[in-house]
Amino acid sequence: MSTTLQTSSEPRAERLRSSPASQNLVEEEPETAQDRYMRWCRECDERREQRIRAGELNEEDEITMEEIVAICKEARAERYAEEQKQKNAACR
Repeated sequence: MSTTLQTSSEPRAERLRSSPASQNLVEEEPETAQDRYMRWCRECDERREQRIRAGELNEEDEITMEEIVAICKEARAERYAEEQKQKNAACR
């Protein structure tokens, strides 16, 4: 049993083994959730700008934060009313 490391007899394999790794093969740091979110925001902004330039979307077509909050409140109120209705029916 030999404990020495055997090397390849192919010269190309020797060159590849001795040369440093290519920059595109070196692994970068993994993308964090915040990185993905920031990339997603940039992509959304770019698509929105493209749609505005193409005439598919107007600045006025955007929904405001107040409208979003109102829609959420309405949906929650409807859900709460339905839950209360089911609870009252179960108690009878």
